[in-house]
Amino acid sequence: MSGKVVIIGGNKRAGKTTISLKLQKEYQFNYYNFDMLLDSLEESLPILNDKDDKKYISLLESMVKRSLIDAENYGINFVYEYIFTPEELANFKYRDCVQIIFLANLDANLENIEGDLKKYSKEYDWPSFVNEDDLNRNIRWILNRNEELIDECSKYCFPLINTSRGDERDRIIDNVINNLLEGKYENNSISKQ
Repeated sequence: MSGKVVIIGGNKRAGKTTISLKLQKEYQFNYYNFDMLLDSLEESLPILNDKDDKKYISLLESMVKRSLIDAENYGINFVYEYIFTPEELANFKYRDCVQIIFLANLDANLENIEGDLKKYSKEYDWPSFVNEDDLNRNIRWILNRNEELIDECSKYCFPLINTSRGDERDRIIDNVINNLLEGKYENNSISKQ
């Protein structure tokens, strides 16, 4: 039985880590958090800290290539998560061999986003310890990124899943996990949540 390779991109605080950790804990996926990986690379090799994360797509391709071999030969499952964009993955070398999805809380707006950022964050997550200016900068970034994700997912034919907010969010996240396990996003087919 062949394993699965999943890439989860999208917006901040949209559930990427929640889904990845559930896949790791409940279904034994090997989990690669690109935030941690890239921060570690840039800290240990300062020359890489040029604020251009597009250069890391080749690193992702190399890692996915090896993951696909292990998935095929040993049935091992893998999940990669980061704030990847559809444009960054549009020409991804292994696009047709993996499941790629994008997440965003498309119900976020100026009235509810600050409360949601705090609600869906742990005490060690950035919304819990940034100052008001940084929080407002991130709020604007998230709302703008939502619009970019809508446009880019449509343009590059990737599934964009609205992880929403409130009680609906848990149901949607569980549904996304089930769809990933069933391979419903293979070949980047779009299925309704």
